[in-house]
Order: sequence, then C-alpha cells, then structure tokens
Amino acid sequence: MQSSLSSSSQAAPAPKGRSLSEIFNEFAHDAVARFPHLKGQILIVDMDEKKVYAESVDKQKTGLAREDVPDYISNHQLYKEMERNKAMSSAATRDEKRNLMLVFMNESVSPAERAGVSKETEQHLLYVMDHELAHNAIKDGASRDVQSAYDYNILLGESVADAYAQIRHYQRYGVDEYAHNKYVSPGGRAENFILSGDSVHFTSFVLEAINKQKDKIDFDKLTPQQTADLARRFALEYMPPKRVVQDISFAFAPIRNIFRFNKEEGVKALVSKALDPKADYYTFKFASLWLKDMLATGTYPDGRPIQLPRQYLDDVVAKLKTRTEKFENDGLLFDMPIVQKPKPPGNNVVSFNRSFKAA
Repeated sequence: MQSSLSSSSQAAPAPKGRSLSEIFNEFAHDAVARFPHLKGQILIVDMDEKKVYAESVDKQKTGLAREDVPDYISNHQLYKEMERNKAMSSAATRDEKRNLMLVFMNESVSPAERAGVSKETEQHLLYVMDHELAHNAIKDGASRDVQSAYDYNILLGESVADAYAQIRHYQRYGVDEYAHNKYVSPGGRAENFILSGDSVHFTSFVLEAINKQKDKIDFDKLTPQQTADLARRFALEYMPPKRVVQDISFAFAPIRNIFRFNKEEGVKALVSKALDPKADYYTFKFASLWLKDMLATGTYPDGRPIQLPRQYLDDVVAKLKTRTEKFENDGLLFDMPIVQKPKPPGNNVVSFNRSFKAA
C-alpha cells in the first residue's frame, strides 16, 4: 500500500536505477516478511515525496482505515517537525495509543534522482531504514528509562540498530561492499562522538567488532530471527560501559579543541595519542579506530582530503599497524606483562596424598 500526502508531481529524468517508490515499497513488504508481528502496524514515511508506505493497515489493531493514514501522518508531531527542519535526522517512534510502529525517513534525495536512484543512495537509504526498523522490531532496539537526549541508556538501542543495519548491508551486498555514508563507518561514529558530543550514537566498537568477524559469518544463511539475535548479541557484547564512554570523552577533549581549529593538527594530535607508549587499553583502541578509515582513504569522514605529506602518513600507517597487531594479539592484556613461554598446565598443581574426613 502506498498513500500520497501530496498531489503535486514533477517531470523526472530517465531512470538510472530503481525509483524511490520501488525501494520503499519493497522495504515495507520485506519488513513485515522478516518481522510478522509488525503486520498491519508499521508505516514508513518518505518526507521527500510525502508518501506513506505499508504492506497493509490493520484497522482492528490500529483504529485506522487505509484512507485515514495520510491525515494521521500529516498531523503527527514528527512529520511537522521534519517539515520545519529539513536537516532533522530520520527517526523511529511508536504510537502506543494507535498500536503503530512508525519510521520517518528524512534523508534528502535530489528530485533529479528520485525516478532513478543511484546505487550509493539506495545503499544509504536502506541502511537508515534498517536502522530505524530495528528500533521498533528488535528486543532492546527501543531505549528504556531515558531521562535526557544524552542519556547513556540510549546507547543500547542505537547499538542494536547500527549492528542490525550493518549485518543487513552485508546480507544484501556482500562483505566486500562498503557503504559510503557516515553511519556505517566506525571512524565516522567515533568522530561524531568526540567532535559533536554524540555519545548516544557511539557504536564504533560494535561496528568494528562486526567488521572483524564478517568473514566468519555466513550472512546468506542467517534467518530473519538469527539476524536480529546476532545484532543484539554484538550490541550487548561490544557496547562500551558507561565509564569508558565518560573517560574517552574526557581524555580526547584536548584533541576535540585542536580539530575545531585545524584538522591537520588534529590528526597529528590523534596520531600522538595512538602511538603514545603510555596510552591505556581504551585510549589506544579508540584512537586507532578513529584513525583507521582516515589513514586507509587519506580523507576525513566527510570526504575532504587530509593535507599532510604522504611520507608522514605512510610512516604513521606502518607504526600503527605494528602496534595494532600487538593489541589484537594481546587483547585485554595489551601493554601488560605477559609470560613469553606459558608454563604447561598442571605444573603448579599441588597433590595431596592424605585422606580427609569430614568433621
């Protein structure tokens, strides 16, 4: 089902890929196929074309008939807010009174591309929709006991959502296909955490963990339930504790200030932090993760080239590689004293030849 909130239309160029409507219609159908409990209760709103997508609307569950949907959406608070603020992020929300799950997509697609969406844009749209769907469909995807917009409790829901979107991306496009948008990159989430204070979306460790194990996972054989369960497992296992988030934010505050005035000097400060022999486990883990994508591409997450000598960057890559290999090998024992030749098990076991009697 597709409902239009506007009767206006524009002439479109010859399609180069699938249209927005085709992408949204397929996603709405697939969402219900993967999560049957959402049938008749999920609406996906495209703010670009002012259309609502749903496989069906169950009047008995929601009190809404199909013809009531456009009015319901156009009067929704999120719809009005996104109309006023085109830069507002896409969002998922629940209407408990109507028993509805809502996904508002506010990812702007140029009018020239809407009749034929490019591969890169489609990947981005699907990643965001998967992320928002997970908020409504997966256990712990919706944050609980939230007191403010910066509440640590939000992080679990965002970690589940990012993990699910990352896994679905690999299911669709394969493990060698990188999605070029700010959400997928662990480095991008790390940068937003430090430079923008976005601690509730600090999913970098979770995304990095999936990337490291992506070649071990048979994504094609994951059932929808296994996909959801795996996303939650990664979130619960690799989401940083609250204290770690606080400590990293404090430790990298000086670098935040340097980046604001000079990005190249900020990179140098970040490199010094990562290669500092005194850097603790989490400091190195975060600094190296933030640097990884930038050093691999020679660009910042926003695509701007890093204006530093190639020889300097190559030298950093080599040094960071050596330190990263040690980090990966030692794990939690990174920079701790480690026995080079572990003693065989059993050498330190004390044998008793006496018999003991209970008192």
